Amino acid sequence: MATGTGNTAFVLAPYVRRVVGVDMTREMLEEARRIASEKGILNADWVIGDAQRLPFMDETFDIYVVRAAPHHFSDLDGFLAEAFRVLKPGRDAALIDCAPPLPAREVLHAIELRRDPSHILYLTVDEWVVRIERAGFEVEMAQARELDWNYEEWMANQAVPPELAAKLAMIIESTQGEARVQLHPERREGKLWHAYWHALIRAHKPSS
Repeated sequence: MATGTGNTAFVLAPYVRRVVGVDMTREMLEEARRIASEKGILNADWVIGDAQRLPFMDETFDIYVVRAAPHHFSDLDGFLAEAFRVLKPGRDAALIDCAPPLPAREVLHAIELRRDPSHILYLTVDEWVVRIERAGFEVEMAQARELDWNYEEWMANQAVPPELAAKLAMIIESTQGEARVQLHPERREGKLWHAYWHALIRAHKPSS
């Protein structure tokens, strides 16, 4: 889901009979199709679709995977309801997304809104569990993985102007209290590094 240029689909392709990459952006899917051809991946289909209103029938898929995208979705409950709908009973969904703990979440959220205007909201792992269970899933695993984050690369991914990147870096480096303890920002050879978190969640759709 929200496959972009297909990175996750390409990883899954050797392990499944068929993988379907879904994205709202035609240009992204065209690039995914080109890369798949270069890699000789023949079991991938590419479909234009909205995660919150999927163009598939009920109980279509054996596994549902979404990575690093839900924080862009305007209707998280709608997205989860659709994931539940298209997944076959007795099957699993896997979700990976940015999930900073509180209060670091508030700092990174404020920065992300200025780094990437398409960002909407980070959820904590606990908040994800509540939403996923409310959609009907049984959460089998939910954990946060802390990452050592290269601030400059993060800014470069969105071509953030240097002046803005410097201002946002100051926000991280001037953070106080528990948020600073969580983020533990530091300079290494002049470059800013800080903590960042991904939620790793596996959810099961009950058979009945």
